[in-house]
Amino acid sequence: MEEDLTTSSAPVVVEGIAEPGSGTGRETPGPSLAWRVGAAVAALRAAMRGALGDSGTTIGADLRGAFGHILAARHLGLMVLGGLAVAYVLSGVYVVNPGEEAVVRRFGRVLDRRVAEGLRYRLPWPIEQADKVNVAQIRREGIGVTIPDHPTSVHPPEEVQVLTGDENIVNVKVIVQYRVKDPADYLFKVAYGPDPLIRNAVKDALVSLGGATDVDDLLTTGRPEWQQALQSQAQRTLDRYNSGLQFVNISLQEVYPPKEASDAFRDVASAREDRAKAINDAQGYRNSVVPEARGKAQRAISEGEGYKADVINRAKGEATRFDDTLAEYVRSLESSSDDVTRYRLYVESMEKILSKVKKYVVDPGENGEKVNVRILEQR
Repeated sequence: MEEDLTTSSAPVVVEGIAEPGSGTGRETPGPSLAWRVGAAVAALRAAMRGALGDSGTTIGADLRGAFGHILAARHLGLMVLGGLAVAYVLSGVYVVNPGEEAVVRRFGRVLDRRVAEGLRYRLPWPIEQADKVNVAQIRREGIGVTIPDHPTSVHPPEEVQVLTGDENIVNVKVIVQYRVKDPADYLFKVAYGPDPLIRNAVKDALVSLGGATDVDDLLTTGRPEWQQALQSQAQRTLDRYNSGLQFVNISLQEVYPPKEASDAFRDVASAREDRAKAINDAQGYRNSVVPEARGKAQRAISEGEGYKADVINRAKGEATRFDDTLAEYVRSLESSSDDVTRYRLYVESMEKILSKVKKYVVDPGENGEKVNVRILEQR
């Protein structure tokens, strides 16, 4: 078997199988595939015979009896090549499972960014290649907290601290849920693992937003709005990197002060509660005093309005009476002397001024005699 089999001009027989075309007088370009396979089997049999002795001869005879008729087939090479060609063409068939999308590349360049689920075909490797990504899966990542399904060797536990706008430090624990929204960007745009990218984007947003927020808002009523702003800013960071990732939800699991400052925070919380209690007490006192004061003020206003109306009406009546008296006085002047009217006015004035004093009207007579009024008093 050490001779050059391809240049031999004499008919060569390998284990009883003659080379095709030998003995026909025609020159052949070289040994056929069947002859090559037979030569390899003969070499293998010779090696096994040397190693196994008689048992090797028996094995060689068995192999020759089992496959000799196949190796003697004239079109065996074409059949093998045809089978290999069919298998190569069919290797381009692939299946995109539900919830997945595929990215098809041709010589490394992205040809189709989003191939939907189903039975698909691409040109065989190395011409085209399909990479499948699960876009329906909701993935989780923890910042400051260890998630059970993530090994600690890949995701070591860490303590995330945020400096607030009023110069307080708080520890933050966040659970992030995200998914792949663009398979092509996810696979080829960022040469970085998705989990570290998610963690760094969220931590960047935590530091940025924490510096513009007071600690009271983080610990109390401002957390929902701050959580929404955190998700929006972290998503903008991912979009700037064209990461192909999308946040589904960012949840603030816990916001708490460091151990060194926990006592001071408790004192502040107690003072805040005392302040709220004092405010509530003051509001209650205000609610009890202000309505009463408003009622008294309204009553005083009503009484003043009544007094005003009474005085005005009295004044109007007096003015009307004076106008009537004046008119009567003018008529009296026209009809008689002014003494009668003047005397009547004098008497009315005296009755008004000396209302509690007995008054006597005495006619002094023609000669103006003085009258002793004592005799008029009743004994």
